[in-house]
Amino acid sequence: MAAAERLDLKSARYDALSRSVLIDGRGVVVAVALEALEALARRKLSPDEAVLRAVGESKRLVALMKRLPPDDGKITITAGILMNDGLFGDSGEA
Repeated sequence: MAAAERLDLKSARYDALSRSVLIDGRGVVVAVALEALEALARRKLSPDEAVLRAVGESKRLVALMKRLPPDDGKITITAGILMNDGLFGDSGEA
């Protein structure tokens, strides 16, 4: 998992199709769900606010990246994962 130690914060962007903020890392892309960022902020966020919030949480995202395995070069962080610091996984997973 050494590839997932840094985020390129300048690459942060909102993807309307997946409703998530995408940030490039070393060899992976981190996708943070809009719902996860809204749960963290405890309010609705616009796409621009979501990008700023994700960049502001970069240290937490890097810590989560070290715990979560990438799936096809992408690490998806949902509300369940973000709010539990990745310890208990996503309650929606089967």
